[in-house]
Formats: sequence, structure tokens, C-alpha cells
Amino acid sequence: MKNNSKMLYISISVVVIFLVGIIIYAKKSNNANLDGQVSTKDKINNPMAPTKTEDGSMIDSQNLPSGTPPKWAQNLMDINDNLAYSREDKIQNLVELLKQNESNPQALSGILISLTALNPIEAADDIIPYLKSSDPKVQSTALGALNNASLLTEKEHELKRSLPENEAVRKRISEAVNELKSNPDTSAKVKQALISTYSATNPSLEDTQAMKF
Repeated sequence: MKNNSKMLYISISVVVIFLVGIIIYAKKSNNANLDGQVSTKDKINNPMAPTKTEDGSMIDSQNLPSGTPPKWAQNLMDINDNLAYSREDKIQNLVELLKQNESNPQALSGILISLTALNPIEAADDIIPYLKSSDPKVQSTALGALNNASLLTEKEHELKRSLPENEAVRKRISEAVNELKSNPDTSAKVKQALISTYSATNPSLEDTQAMKF
């Protein structure tokens, strides 16, 4: 009788341990599935998260279309990710891409943002016309690109002085930006961009004073 009771006790203990193991395993599986669902949901809600290119610059997801990207967006990513391209190569190719998408404000904004990361003083004259775009977002992104184009170049930092040819470009940028500022049709959003970006790094004191509203 004692042996039967002992066997019954052992059997019950084994069953209890087995059930506890199943419960713990099921709980872990549910947590893993939940994490996977959350991750998938995040990807669905934000399918075009900011992409870091090989040179460290970021492509703003809001400037790239969701789903299958159009040709301009694919070309933009190809240029940014091409390790064989120098900075100058990227600027040249991005300028060509701008010209190919003159009628597409979304494309222009995305391309101008990529140019901004390259401090494109060489492309300033190609970017200036976009300050006159009828789309405020294109104007603002062009302003950002020109703002960075006005910064001292790596060579100027090494020489610890500005170069005359670059100062001539900066002067043209200043004139174009001040023309935008004085235009009564310039939107409030673009004017805010003028104050918060370009005026903070404008190398000319005269231009800085002219930027005051």
C-alpha cells in the first residue's frame, strides 16, 4: 500500500512538473510572437525608415515614396550608396538627377537633401534657381543645400582662409537668398527656414543684417 502511495505521489509530481514546464514554454513563445508582431507592425507603419548611406549621410524617408520606389528614388539611392563615387562624382550625378526631374517636387526635395549633406559649393549655381520654385518645400530644401554650400570647404579649413573663387560663389548665394527674402510672395514656412538656417551661417555681416525681418 505504501509503495502504491509512493508511486502515486511520484506520478503526480512528474505531471505537475511537466505542466509547469509547458506553461513556461508557452509564455515564452507568446512573448516572442508578440515581439515579432510589434516589429512587423512597425515596419508596416514605417516602411521607408531613414536610410544611412555608405558615406554616413541620411536620406529622409519622408522624401522617398512608399512601396516600389520610382526611377528617380532608385537612382538617388544608387548614387548615395556607390562606394566608387567620390564626393565630386556624387554632386555631379545628383545635379544631373535634378535636371531630369524638374517637374517633380518630391524628387527635387529628396535630391536637394542628399546634396545638402555634401556641402555642394560646386553646384551652387545649379541649385540657386530652385529658390524660385513654386513649391515651398523645394525652396526650403534648396535653401538648406545653399546654406551648407556657403560653409568653408575642407581646403579652406586647411589653409585657414577663404578662397576668392569660393567667396564669389558665396556672394551669388547671398544675393539669391536676399532676393528670396525680399519677395513678398515668399511663404511663412520658407521665411522661417531663412531665419533658422541660412542667416545663422551667412558669412557676410551686411547680409546677416539684411536677413532681419
